[in-house]
Amino acid sequence: MNSAALLVPLLLVAGCGGGSTPASPEKKAYIARAEAICAKANADTKALTNPQAASDLAPYVAKVVVIADAALKAIDGLTPPAADKPALDKHVFTPLAAQVIEAHAYAAKVAAADKVHDEAALTHLTLNAPTGSKADLKWMRSYGFSACVDAANVGG
Repeated sequence: MNSAALLVPLLLVAGCGGGSTPASPEKKAYIARAEAICAKANADTKALTNPQAASDLAPYVAKVVVIADAALKAIDGLTPPAADKPALDKHVFTPLAAQVIEAHAYAAKVAAADKVHDEAALTHLTLNAPTGSKADLKWMRSYGFSACVDAANVGG
């Protein structure tokens, strides 16, 4: 059921992106704070026990979404370099907002199937977890992110 493990990272990168001078102290500080948030979210997600059965999927996905939401809120609280904000919005924030909506919709479907013990639906959802990152991972790497790229990369 590792496809479910791919869901969470999609929410974590909302604060990772690029444009100001690489040597800018403001940019370095922003990247360091965002990377720390993403690294914690990545570690928290990896610490979860992967679902062993379809019935394990709903609690797992719920925990992943909680981790992702907390990371997203923490990153949203950071102030990026002003010159980088438009590029961050284009390559990271706007695409990841769509990714977060998709993750919540997926979690709701899993919870609904779990509530009625629909094993067939849970199996289908397990095999069809959202896996396409909407953020521009190449651009994020060029900006200087690593842990946030890992967080946003959901296998797509």
